[in-house]
Amino acid sequence: MARLSKFDVEVLLAGYDNDPVAALTQALAKVLDRAGATWVELIAAAPFPAERRQRLLEFTTAALDDLLRELNELRTL
Repeated sequence: MARLSKFDVEVLLAGYDNDPVAALTQALAKVLDRAGATWVELIAAAPFPAERRQRLLEFTTAALDDLLRELNELRTL
């Protein structure tokens, strides 16, 4: 698993308000080393519990915000 650079996090934060799923997809693709993967593929590949995975696939705001915080603070999963 890779880590996001400071620049990657800046891009994530800048794009999150306009399109949270697109911004998170780009960041997850880098972290999981799966360029070109879809949101569904990335969520399936990530080491998330089933409940968290389901909330992310439903685009639950709290789940998206939690993932944003995690990637911003840890720069990885």
